[in-house]
Amino acid sequence: MKKIAFLVLIAASTFTLIQSCSKSGNSTPDKNNGSSFDRGAMLTNISTNIILPGYTAYQADAVTLDAAVTTFNTTPNAINLTAAQNAFIATYKAWQSVSMYEFGPAAAIQLQVNTNTFPASVDVINANITSGTYNPALLSNLPAKGLPALDYLLFGTGADNTAILAQYTTDSQAAHRKTYLATLTTEVKTNATTVLNQWTASYKTTFASNTGTDAGSSTSLLVNQLIYDYENLKNYEIGVPAGVQTSGQALPAKVQAYYSKISLALAKLHLQAVQNLYMGASGQGLDDYLVFVKAQYNGGSLNDAITAQFATSLAKLNGLTDPLSANIISNQAAVTATYTELQKLTVLLKTDMTSSLGILITFGDNDGD
Repeated sequence: MKKIAFLVLIAASTFTLIQSCSKSGNSTPDKNNGSSFDRGAMLTNISTNIILPGYTAYQADAVTLDAAVTTFNTTPNAINLTAAQNAFIATYKAWQSVSMYEFGPAAAIQLQVNTNTFPASVDVINANITSGTYNPALLSNLPAKGLPALDYLLFGTGADNTAILAQYTTDSQAAHRKTYLATLTTEVKTNATTVLNQWTASYKTTFASNTGTDAGSSTSLLVNQLIYDYENLKNYEIGVPAGVQTSGQALPAKVQAYYSKISLALAKLHLQAVQNLYMGASGQGLDDYLVFVKAQYNGGSLNDAITAQFATSLAKLNGLTDPLSANIISNQAAVTATYTELQKLTVLLKTDMTSSLGILITFGDNDGD
């Protein structure tokens, strides 16, 4: 079915907290020969070695971006524009590693939709600039702020950097445009700082100590958000632009980061971040959990099947080129084939993994599978 405003609908929905079901059989999902899988160790590893470093890097890049925009607004020249663009690209890339942690501090401020509701609405952005007023709390402004709006403002307001620079110097709305640009980067920085500070202050301990598997437990939140965020990658970064959900009609302008032309690079980083979380980086991860419970798939190891499908999916992405929007036009079949492999991974994660671990999907399913 057609999706409207992509992530906007999720801003109005919340997780339904319901007790998770036990895996069928004679033993509970986390038992193996009388011993239990140490979920506390897994959660400590993930929070210490993946989540906190991810938020730290993202926040640092957001601070750099905000400072670069301040410098550009003070002295709008070609050098400072390029510096702001480079800082934006670094921030968007760093975002790919933290977008899946929409629980706890991030959920409290709806970090995901406030940061990355795409595609950006050029009409709403320009209307806000022209009016000189802007209320970031309005749902209608979700596609007019965050990284997608910055993507347009820094890369899409002209055919090249000379034309873009004119929008911030000689154009009649230059002053309003600079104010709007600064407002957006400040919000990105502020939200990143808020989430990082709360994780550092207390939430890391809260997260690691909530070791159950029921809905609302850290493992349940982690698994649900891994799958939900992965589906955003599969559907909105690849599927919708490729025309998978529009009867084959390609919509290349709906890719992530359409104006900066780094859509494919971001999708690769996103998939690698999901895989890194699944693997627990170099420590305990969901892969170890599946091995511990001896989860099976078609007569073999479920973990092996998931690991192999991650590799296949990444190989398919590596076969595409940026700008992804142009690749969709020139080779739509290849992009659709990539979506197909990503969909196979969805089933393994969303159906087989959750069943093996006795974890319920608690978010509203909008994927149709």
